[in-house]
Amino acid sequence: MAQRLAEAIGREYIRNSIERRASLSEEALRYLFEEEERLKTNLQKSEAAVAEYKAKNPDALQLGGGTAATGSQQGSGSGSGGSRGGLVEDKLQEINTKLTAVKGDRIRLEGELQQIDQTGNNIDALLAIPSISAAGMVTEARRSVTQVEAGIATYALRYKDKHPKMMAAKAALAEAKDKLRQAVLAQPPILRNANEQIKATEASLQHALQDQQGVAVTLNRTAIGYLGLARQAETDRALYESVIRQIKDTNLTKDVKTNAVSVIEHSPFPNFPVSPRPTRTIMLGLLGGLAVGLGFVFGADALDRSIKTVDEAENTLGLPVFAAVPDTTDEGPVSRLKRRSKAFGSANYRVVVETPQSPAAEAFRNLRAALSLLGPEAERKVSLFTSAVPNEGKSFTSANYSLALAQQGYRVLLIDGDLRRPNMHRIFRFPDANRSNNSDEDTPPGVTDCLVGEADIASAARPIPAGEIQLVDEDIELTGKILTATGGQLSVLAGGRRAPNPAEILAGPFFGQLIAEAAKLFDRVVIDSAPILAVSDTLLMTPHAQTVCIVVRAGKTPRLAVRRAIILLAKSGIRPAGLVLNRLRRSRGVGYYYYYASHGYGKDEGAYSRTYNYSRRSKPDHEDNGA
Repeated sequence: MAQRLAEAIGREYIRNSIERRASLSEEALRYLFEEEERLKTNLQKSEAAVAEYKAKNPDALQLGGGTAATGSQQGSGSGSGGSRGGLVEDKLQEINTKLTAVKGDRIRLEGELQQIDQTGNNIDALLAIPSISAAGMVTEARRSVTQVEAGIATYALRYKDKHPKMMAAKAALAEAKDKLRQAVLAQPPILRNANEQIKATEASLQHALQDQQGVAVTLNRTAIGYLGLARQAETDRALYESVIRQIKDTNLTKDVKTNAVSVIEHSPFPNFPVSPRPTRTIMLGLLGGLAVGLGFVFGADALDRSIKTVDEAENTLGLPVFAAVPDTTDEGPVSRLKRRSKAFGSANYRVVVETPQSPAAEAFRNLRAALSLLGPEAERKVSLFTSAVPNEGKSFTSANYSLALAQQGYRVLLIDGDLRRPNMHRIFRFPDANRSNNSDEDTPPGVTDCLVGEADIASAARPIPAGEIQLVDEDIELTGKILTATGGQLSVLAGGRRAPNPAEILAGPFFGQLIAEAAKLFDRVVIDSAPILAVSDTLLMTPHAQTVCIVVRAGKTPRLAVRRAIILLAKSGIRPAGLVLNRLRRSRGVGYYYYYASHGYGKDEGAYSRTYNYSRRSKPDHEDNGA
C-alpha cells in the first residue's frame, strides 16, 4: 500500500503541475493580448503628437525624427545637447572655431606691427620678426645673399681683394643686400593691409556667430517640447515591441506539456525496515559517549595544573624524584601502635615504624638510599626538607626520613625549623604536646632557645626511646632490639617557645652556629623548614644545608608554585637535589614508579613480614640459606 501510494502521489503531482502550468500560460497570454491593444493605442497617440508638433513648429524638422528625435543615435533617449539639432550646432561650432583663429592672427599681427613701428628701418631687427622673415620675397633675397657670400668665401681661398673676380663678387653681394633691404622694407605695408583684412573677417564672423546663436536658442526652445513627445513615443514603441515578442514566445510554448518534475526512480518494495536500526543506534551512542567522556577527561586534565605523576614532575621541573610516597590513608589494617597515634590525626605519620611493610615505608627507605648516593658522607650530613606551599607533607617526610636513618644505625638529630607552625612535638607525642594552656615559660627549650643562647643542643634535644623507633607490629616477635644491634639513635629538637621575629633570628649567625654544632654531635642532621613561598625563613636556612629536597603533594601542588620556589632558591645560589612526590594516589599506578616492582614484593617472606620470627636465627645456617 505504501508503494502504491508513493507512485500515485508522484503521478498526481506531475499531472497537477502540467495543468497548473497550462492554466498559467493561458492567463498570461490573455493578459498580453489586452496589454498589446492598450500599448498600441498609446503608441499611435504618441506618434500623432510628434507629427502635430512638427507641423506647428517647422524648426523641429531640423531635430530629425524617430530614434534621432531622442537626441541619441543609439536610441537612448538622453536628449543631450551635443546631438540636438546637429546641423545648427555644428555650424555654430565651426564659426566659433574660425573666429578664434582669426582673433589669434589679428593679435599676432598687431603685436608684430607694433614691434615694426618701434624698430624703424633697422634691417636686422625687422628680420627678427617672424612674419617678415617668413615672407617669400625676403626668403628669396636672403638665399641670394647667402649664395654670394659662399662664392666670396671660395674666391678668398684663391684670390686677393683686388682680383677682378673678387671685386665682381663683392659688387654682386652689395646688390643682393640692397635687394634684401628693399624686400624687408616692403613687408610692413603688406602686414598692415593683411591686418585690415583680418579685422574685416573677424567682424563678419562675429556677426555670423550672433545670428547662429539666435538660431540655436530658438531650436533649443523648440526641442524642449519636441524631445518630451519623442521620448514618450520611443518608450511606447519599446513596450509595444516587448509585448509582441512575449506573445510570440507564449504562443509557441503554451501547447507544450512541459513539467519541472520527473520520476527518476520508481518506489521499490523494501525487504526490511528502514528505521529504527538498533545496532547503528547503539554504536553511535557508544561512540558519542566515548567522545564525550574523552573530552571531559582531557578537559579536566588540561584544567588541572597540579603535578600528578613522577614522569610529569621530572619532565616539568627538571629535577629527579627520589621517592614517590603513596597516600597513607589507603592503607589497610593498622597496628596497635598506629591506633594509639590516632590522637594526632587520621593519617599515618610514622609509617616507617607503624607499618614497615607498607609501600609508604619502603618509599622512605628508597629516599634514604637515594640521598646516601649523592656524594661523600661528609658532604651529605645536613639535609633540609621544604615545600612551595603549606600542607605538602614536609614534617611527615622529615620525620620518616629521620626514623629510617636511625634504623640504619646513625645518630640523627631532627630539627623543627618551622618556627611559625612547629609540628614535631605532636608527631612524636611529647608529654607537653597536648597542653593547651602552655605559656612561653612552661614550654620546654627548643630551637628558638638555642638560637637566642638560652639553651644548648645537648639539653634541648629530646632523644626518642628505642621502643618508638624499632619496627613494631602485632605479629612480629622481637628477640632483640634492632637499635641495640645497629646503634642508631634519634633526637628531636622541637620548636620550643614561639619566636616573635623568626626571620630576624635566622638572619643572624646563630642558625649557622647551631647547624655546625649539631653536625659535630650527630651523624645526620635533618631540618624540617617552612614553605618557601609563604615566608622567607627557609631561604635563610638553605645556605647552611648540604642537601635540599622539595616535597610536592601529588594532584594538588600547582606546578607554577613549585617553579617559583625553585627560582627563589636559584636566586639564593641553591639548587635543590631533587623532589619527594608525596600522597600519590594508588589509583594512578604508584607501583609503576617503584622501578616496575609490585607492591607486595616479598610480602609474606621478608624481614618486615608479619610471620617472620627472629627466633629463626637459632636454626642452623643451612636452613636459613634454604629459606
